[in-house]
Amino acid sequence: MSLKKIESVKKDRGFKIWDLIIYGVIIALVVITFTVVFTTRDTSPLSGIRIYSKGVAVFEYSFENGKYNILSDANEIEVSDNGESLTVKITSGKEYNLVEIVKSGSVSIKEANCHSLDCVYMPAIKDNSGFIYCSPHALRIVPFNFDPDDGNIIV
Repeated sequence: MSLKKIESVKKDRGFKIWDLIIYGVIIALVVITFTVVFTTRDTSPLSGIRIYSKGVAVFEYSFENGKYNILSDANEIEVSDNGESLTVKITSGKEYNLVEIVKSGSVSIKEANCHSLDCVYMPAIKDNSGFIYCSPHALRIVPFNFDPDDGNIIV
């Protein structure tokens, strides 16, 4: 490398003004996206949940009056009440999911016999901003007031 080239590189700054502008725009977009995603969630308390199996509503529970309805005979549904929570076992053939509904306002899947068990490790639903989905069994648990951004959840 020639001495002229070395001197030219030494005098050159590491970042040009356009580099800094582009980095600033990218950082601003990340901050705006983060703010929109995490401040527009519906964090109101659950009024109730509905459980779908293979696209059909099979069970619903209302936290406001503490009552549940079995909506479909397509699955075998067993409900047990211990006072503080309901345990709902939804069976379809050899597949089953054990859903725990805590009457104070949360829902989670405690047990399933699918290979991945992703739904068991999903966080409990405590407000209207989330849902639980078990893809191997095509089971989803959705709050009454849940509104996904795109208008649908793929089953």
